[in-house]
Amino acid sequence: MIRLYRTELYKLIHKKFFLAAYAASIVLLLIYFYFVLLGDERTTVDGKVYTGYEAVRLDEKITKEFAGTLTDKTAEQIIDKYGFPSQVEELYGGFRDENYLNGFVTEYMGNGYMRDWDDYRVSTALYPIAETDLGKAAAEKGAAILFDYAKGWSAFLDLLQIGMVFGSILILIGISPVFAEEHQTRTAALLFTCTEGRRKDVTAKTAASFTTAVFIYLTATGCAFLLTGAVYGFSGGECMAGTTVEALAPNPAFPVTMISAWKFAFITLSIDFLALMTLCAITVCVSAQCASTFHAAAISSLIWLTPLLFRVLAGGAGYFLMMGTPLFLIMTGVVADLFQTIFLPVVLTVCILVFCTVSGYRNYQISEAD
Repeated sequence: MIRLYRTELYKLIHKKFFLAAYAASIVLLLIYFYFVLLGDERTTVDGKVYTGYEAVRLDEKITKEFAGTLTDKTAEQIIDKYGFPSQVEELYGGFRDENYLNGFVTEYMGNGYMRDWDDYRVSTALYPIAETDLGKAAAEKGAAILFDYAKGWSAFLDLLQIGMVFGSILILIGISPVFAEEHQTRTAALLFTCTEGRRKDVTAKTAASFTTAVFIYLTATGCAFLLTGAVYGFSGGECMAGTTVEALAPNPAFPVTMISAWKFAFITLSIDFLALMTLCAITVCVSAQCASTFHAAAISSLIWLTPLLFRVLAGGAGYFLMMGTPLFLIMTGVVADLFQTIFLPVVLTVCILVFCTVSGYRNYQISEAD
């Protein structure tokens, strides 16, 4: 059984197209991290602009002075030292002369706003923390507002989401042949006559498929951890998720915004794992019923993308119905929206996973028995 499992795993992972797609996914993740995440970093200190890696290091350095419990006095000290951001540039949706410190304070406590480059008002004063959404969220939570350089968590979740998209594509490419290839080459019936027998062959293929999916998941999460940790670090893990994750904002009505950044990241990682395993099960099920690898990959991809089409056509109702599918579960914003009712989509997803796994297992045996 172990020998058969290893053989099936080798067949899935060592296909040239899969290896090429795997390598391309890692390269694209690196490109996205370098040009989109790190390339977008910018900070201004004492009138001088810093970008990229240098901006990250400087923001981290200047934040150490004010790290800890955020108070009205701390916020005033930050503004006294760095001033209110005020420079606006066309087609850039943010103040160009802010750094991590005065940008944070202005966003959550300033009396101005920034909606777009032509719709803004420069802050001239700070509201007391207790009167802001940030202060109300902290009061609801019953804890002090912790402040630290926590951009690493936002960058990690952003990169993780892209990694899960690439990982989903790799699953569709890599696992679609698991049963369909045997149908296509007409070797399935012959395999069932071997000493390992019908049951062991299907079990080995199924186990190899999920092992491949786990390998893909670990690659995506590993890249996100290594790249983010090496450049940004993971300080500020105890800070409120609403102040570290761009998809969220502190809100006492939504508990997810008040949990710590590391807890939200852990929840996201868990949901992502479930999403990829469910997509693997769907692909296994489709592969067991298709006569060729191309048909298996095409149908599996269509099933994966259908929720997006349904969401576009059905509007809000489509979003509600489709948020428990593998495509939507890998989105950070969806995880945040589902937080208060996370049990329902998780149960639905687990049911899909179990049903598709069992269905694929049985259908492959039946198709060859006939």
